[in-house]
Amino acid sequence: MSEQLQLRRGTSTQVAAFTGAAGECVVDTTNNRLVVGDGTTAGGWAAGLERRTAVADAAYSVLVTDRIVGYTSITAARAVALPAASAYPTGARLIVVDESGSCSATNTITLNRAGSDTIDGQTSSVINSSYGFVELESNGSNAWTFIGSMSTVARAPNGASMQFFIIELLSPALSGASYTFTNAVPSLAIVFSVGAYVQTTITGATSYSVGDVAGGGDGSASASKFGSSLGISAGSSNYGLISPQAFNNTSNPTSIILTAAGSNFTAGKVRISIHYALCTPSSS
Repeated sequence: MSEQLQLRRGTSTQVAAFTGAAGECVVDTTNNRLVVGDGTTAGGWAAGLERRTAVADAAYSVLVTDRIVGYTSITAARAVALPAASAYPTGARLIVVDESGSCSATNTITLNRAGSDTIDGQTSSVINSSYGFVELESNGSNAWTFIGSMSTVARAPNGASMQFFIIELLSPALSGASYTFTNAVPSLAIVFSVGAYVQTTITGATSYSVGDVAGGGDGSASASKFGSSLGISAGSSNYGLISPQAFNNTSNPTSIILTAAGSNFTAGKVRISIHYALCTPSSS
């Protein structure tokens, strides 16, 4: 006879007030996700739920369980209705992407807000380039914020193109000698900078550095490539500019590392921004 495993469960409000044992999993029935306890943190740590929905040439209303909405075809302007920001899991990422390559200034994908929500302070956002995408997060209340996007700045008749990207990644609470953003920079990228912003004051370390990890595609990894002796107070930032550099390994993405100086990290969070370009050759 088969066995059935049933976990504790509750609404997001109930889960937020519950402190689970270290390694204990409970089910958040509001957001349809698992939450892992550590024995001390009320609300625990939510586990991501990946769900891709394919949309073929039609308008679409995003579900709170969607994480990726991929347009597999598009022949006319289409609208995507976002759920209320208050209903979408805080911290979860929503990506809307043109997988077909047919998005254009005419065949646009327009993201529309729910109610009085805002999208980066606006009422809507438009994807208008082939293979374009936007990546959003909800504040859990009334607003969506861009954390990633892509724009095609030039495209030739036979498929060659040049695209610019910005990706933002937030570290968890820092602890230990370093933290690595694994495979943060894609292969074949031309990197202009990796900026850093201290979201929550860093403790333990007296400063920190931002660099890349050996084994990536640039051929000259350095733990301080994008900045060293950086400030630890909340609000401190660094541009992380470098001469445009090709991370040209054809198979290995590059990881970005934060390294503590003076002592190990004991707390704090850092958001990095990766600014890069991709040059795609002709396809025919």
